[in-house]
Amino acid sequence: MVDISHEQSLDESRYKSIRKSLAAAQTIILSFTADGRFEEPQPDWSAVTGQTLADYEGEGWKKIVHPDDVATTEREMGTAIAKCQQFIREHRLRDRSGNWRRISWNAVPQFNSTGDLQSWTVIHSDITDLRTKSLQENIPTTEKTTPRLEYSSILDQLGEAIVVMDVQGKIIYSNDAARKLHGVENLKVGLESYPNYFQLFSADGTPYPLTDRPLLRAVRREETVEDSRFRIKRADGTEVLVIGTARPLYDSEGNQTGGVFNMHDDTARHAAEEQLALLNETLESRIEEALDERAAAEEALMQAQKMEAVGQLTGGIAHDFNNLLTVVSGSVELLNLRLSKIDDPKVHRNLASIGTAAKRAAALTQRLLAFSRRQSLAPAPTDLNQLIGDVGDMIQRTIGENVVFASDLSPNIQHIRIDSHQLENVLLNLALNARDAMPEGGPLWFTTKATEIAEGHPELMPGDYAVISVIDTGTGMSEETIARAFEPFYTTKEVGKGTGLGLSMIYGFAKQSGGHVDITSELGVGTTIKLYLPVHCHDPEQPEE
Repeated sequence: MVDISHEQSLDESRYKSIRKSLAAAQTIILSFTADGRFEEPQPDWSAVTGQTLADYEGEGWKKIVHPDDVATTEREMGTAIAKCQQFIREHRLRDRSGNWRRISWNAVPQFNSTGDLQSWTVIHSDITDLRTKSLQENIPTTEKTTPRLEYSSILDQLGEAIVVMDVQGKIIYSNDAARKLHGVENLKVGLESYPNYFQLFSADGTPYPLTDRPLLRAVRREETVEDSRFRIKRADGTEVLVIGTARPLYDSEGNQTGGVFNMHDDTARHAAEEQLALLNETLESRIEEALDERAAAEEALMQAQKMEAVGQLTGGIAHDFNNLLTVVSGSVELLNLRLSKIDDPKVHRNLASIGTAAKRAAALTQRLLAFSRRQSLAPAPTDLNQLIGDVGDMIQRTIGENVVFASDLSPNIQHIRIDSHQLENVLLNLALNARDAMPEGGPLWFTTKATEIAEGHPELMPGDYAVISVIDTGTGMSEETIARAFEPFYTTKEVGKGTGLGLSMIYGFAKQSGGHVDITSELGVGTTIKLYLPVHCHDPEQPEE
């Protein structure tokens, strides 16, 4: 036995009353450690068995259990300890007089506040003198005498649900935990009345056949059904997943007297297992996605760093080269003045060639400066749709008759703040690139729309933007070409047909204007180039500050 004052706050008289009631019921309470050992004085155990503390300390209790029953009791206790679940076991025990008594052990686990197994409370009942027809009389109910009332009260304190059924299949006892688990006030019903109170389903949600229910199998087939799982659907519509073990009950003569089922709510643990299984299933794909996103981010960062480095180098070279061209152009103008009276066509022709080359070099330098974002811009509020409408005729004349130019301009586009002259050059460049990609001709579309960029965009600040899309149905670009399209002097055209500065100039202009350029393309289908430009936040009719 064990001092049960740690289980309930009782005054001395109350404690003595319970001990007296238990003695009358031939029932004692024992306390084991978490690993199933006696470590505290058990005076009632000594009174029944004659063992002293030195005899039963640790696993000494096995010495007075019948040799044929020790292994089974030890195995069931080990299973219960491993699973932290209640177990019920009958075995034979030698009392202090040397007689063998049939004993029922009902062991219930006790947990601490952190959920760890702390100890075991065992209800030890001598059932040697019980008979089949007296079973119901010994089941504690509210109609029994005071000792049975105390026994029922103890069982109602258990966290495990306990249900007892007689051999006719009628529930004759259930503790408070069992009634709460089923959502009813009374479980003493026959088989035909079950559906009126609750419904049972298999763990997967299919109806649970009546004959396969654990307690009925224990009663009708004398089976021990361990770790059975099923769902209880209560009258209020709520469901719980239950796990429990059903065992047949026998009297001292070996005759079956019914069955007992102990169970507990396993809903939370089952849900946690499902979540863990789902996490394990998706973990690999989530890791792959994360690695792909990281690789893409690293690639985008490397590309941005490369473009920044190329831009700084290009800008420095272009700036110095522009200074040299200024000297060359000035010298050519002076020579033209000095030699204007010389009647030598060859001299004038050479000077004109030098002047033309200097102008082309200056234009090339301007594109390099645009890419490096060092060109001088004169931004002003601009009506984007009107600008596209104004340059439409020039674009159609420039691209020729084989390419049909058309536009689809959204009416809700706000004004943008841009260098309109440079934007016209950008649009013309895009149109020429589209024409070169469609040697057999085809449609060329300019569209505009308004869009809002949210937080987290890799290239643009959050805010409102106008988007110009230039769409062709030409040869398209490969992924490798798209990746290098904005690099200076990179071109897929034949020698002499392109400098490779068109898209790089557009890229630099967009960045210098606070926007961005994006390319989507498919070989043999066509290319779409989108130019994002921030809208102007001031009223174009009002003067700028």
